[in-house]
This record gives sequence, C-alpha cells and structure tokens, in this order.
Amino acid sequence: MDYIVPAMICLPLKSKGVTSMLRVVILFLALTMIAPCFAIRAAAGSQESTVYVCSMHPEVQSSTPGNCPKCNMKLVVQAPPKKEASPAEAYTCAMHPEIRVTAPGKCPKCGMTLVGVNPGVIEEFDLRVQATPAAVKPNEPVKFRFVVSDPRTGRQVNQFAIMHDKLFHLFVVSQDLTQFQHIHPALESDGGFTIETVLPKPGHYKLYCDIYPVEGAPQVLQRDIATAGYRSDLFANVPHLTPDSVLSKTADGMKMDLKLDPAEPIAGKPLTLKYRLTDEKSSAPVTNLQPYLGAWGHTLILSEDQTEYVHSHPAETVPEDVDRGKLKGGPDVTFEALLPRPGIYRVWTQFQRGDILTTVSFTIRAAQLH
Repeated sequence: MDYIVPAMICLPLKSKGVTSMLRVVILFLALTMIAPCFAIRAAAGSQESTVYVCSMHPEVQSSTPGNCPKCNMKLVVQAPPKKEASPAEAYTCAMHPEIRVTAPGKCPKCGMTLVGVNPGVIEEFDLRVQATPAAVKPNEPVKFRFVVSDPRTGRQVNQFAIMHDKLFHLFVVSQDLTQFQHIHPALESDGGFTIETVLPKPGHYKLYCDIYPVEGAPQVLQRDIATAGYRSDLFANVPHLTPDSVLSKTADGMKMDLKLDPAEPIAGKPLTLKYRLTDEKSSAPVTNLQPYLGAWGHTLILSEDQTEYVHSHPAETVPEDVDRGKLKGGPDVTFEALLPRPGIYRVWTQFQRGDILTTVSFTIRAAQLH
C-alpha cells in the first residue's frame, strides 16, 4: 500500500514563527492521514488470520461468521495450527540419569531408549530421610519417610512422574551385599513418601532412591543408614566377593541359567545377560512369566564397593495398552548392561511367575580393557 503525504509539506516557509506553527499543523495532518492506513492494514491482517469452520463439516470454511450451508450449525473459529514441539535439549536414561547426551539413542549402560528432557531444574534434587524409630534396630520394623526438595528454592516437591508403574523405586542393599530389597514407598498427601520395612541384620545399608521429579530429570539419590549400636568401620568392611564359577541357580521351583556375552565381560564394553528359565521339576521351559512393574524382569548391578550402579530392563518389551493379566513370557529374558570399570559386581535379577516374585543373584567380574 502506498501512503499519500500532503503536498503542503513541500511548500517553502520563510517566516520563522509561521514556520514553526505550520510544521506542527503539517505533522498533525500527516499523522491523521497515515494512521487510518495502518489501522486498515492491521484490520485486514486480523481478518485474514481468522477462519471459521463447521465442526461437523471441516471442509466448510469461511472468512466471516455464519452458519454451515450443509447442516446450519454455527461456524466456529478454527484453532490455530499447533506448533511443533521444540527438540529436547538433552537425552537421558530413565534408569541412569547420569547419562546425558545431545542426540537420541540407546543407554550405553542398559540399552533402554533415551528420553528427551528439558528440565527446569538441572541440578540433583535434595533428599531428606527420616527413620522411625530414629535408632533402627536389626530385624525390627522401621518406617522410612522421604522428602524431596528443589535444590534452588528449598521448596518441597510433590509432583513426580511414573517410571515402570511406580513413582518411587527404593533399593535397600546391605554393605556386604548379602541383603537386597526392591520396594516402593507410597506418596502421602503432603508430597512425602513413606514405607515400612525391616533391616534383617546389623550393619551399614545403602538406600538407592530412584525418582523422577517433574520439574527435573530422572535421578537416583543415595543415602547411607546403619543399625543402632553397629560400630564397625564403614570402609574396612567392604565385601570381598568371589565370582561364581557356575552361573546357574534354583529358587522357588525355577532354574535360572545365566549366559554372559561376551563370556568374559570387559569394563567399558557392552554386556548382554541372557537368562534361560526352566521348571525345576519337569525341566520344561518356563513360559508363564508375568510382567513385573511393566517389564519381564528387573536387574540391578552394583560394584563390590557400591560406587557403580546399573539398573537394566529386558530387551523383550511388554506390549502397551493390553491386559497384562493375560500376557505370558519366557523362557528367555535378555538384559543389556555396561560395567563402567574393572572389578567384581553383584547382579540381582527379579522375575515374577504367578504370585511369586523370585530374586536371584550372581557375582561376576569385569576385566581390564587391553
């Protein structure tokens, strides 16, 4: 659109007083002529961006309000096109939040598909653990309460995302690696989590708290606890494990054979754990596994000194949007993992068969990469 400027703007002006007055008048006239042009253009742009459609016949579109010529329904304003979601700034593993990469792919530790995250809070969240009674006695009930806080504001967090059917996965492992629990604290109305359990023997324990605050990213927070009266040195009692010479064990009427690929694991290299499950009595392949927490099994791997933590789920996935009660799995279940450094590791794997949750453990060694 062309704008017309009054011709009087170009007139020569000689009188200084008249000149100032005329300039004001000319500027006023120019603005009053140009402003409507902007208004017309803005109105035209607004009309062009509004489209009216029929909710029953979306092919009917109009630039003005009215009724549909096909069904006489009132036309409604068409919703603006949805903007494409911006790509994630980073990708992480729901089981190993320390993995952060800039492109999608698989977790190098467990093989799970990485998820995109754009967390508002990138720091590790704060965790406070309270035990009741405060003096935890071995082999007696204890109630744990967990409170998660925003590391920036100190505000208590009460919104969490579900991971594998639960808001909170708690692993309780004794320092000597002989005691293992995988339990799930319940969310209370104030945003805290509570659970009651028993520490079966005196000693030090480590609590691995696997959570996903919606304002942050999936993370595993670790805390230490000891039973009352236990005086042994924390570092002097690191277990000295011996790798299993035979990777086959039986529990709850089920024989579990483990095959490693490669047979001699190498630190820093992918490792596949292949389980073959058979019935103890009949030796028939087990084909009636049930999904446990949305997977055909769960594996936790800890280094001997508990500084390395690997949580893995089977490569064989459980179908979504189906009745899990009718699903059956087995006899082969495969896990992917990566043992970060040389040393000895304890492996715990859980399978559910009928109403029985079976936990089996193996001890393996990761060799130095040459």
